[in-house]
Amino acid sequence: MTITIRTFADLREILGAKEQELAVPEGQTVRGLLEGLCEAHPTLRGKLFDSAGEIRPYIIILKNGRNITSLQQLDTPLEPGDVIALFPPVAGG
Repeated sequence: MTITIRTFADLREILGAKEQELAVPEGQTVRGLLEGLCEAHPTLRGKLFDSAGEIRPYIIILKNGRNITSLQQLDTPLEPGDVIALFPPVAGG
């Protein structure tokens, strides 16, 4: 199945594109997607996960515009056509 991933700020630089379509296996979860991305882009792991393997609290992950914290968090299942957005912390003034 195909999903779309959108990245912002320094995460976009790591993945090399603002938006890309990815083929993922049926039954994949957000955790599985992120693990696959980290295998392909090793510097991404330190940006997304802490030393215990948990998502850093300041990373925002949306599935079709809904924060995964209001769904099943990293165990949120993916479905064909989903759009996953990854937001790192952003500061400005």
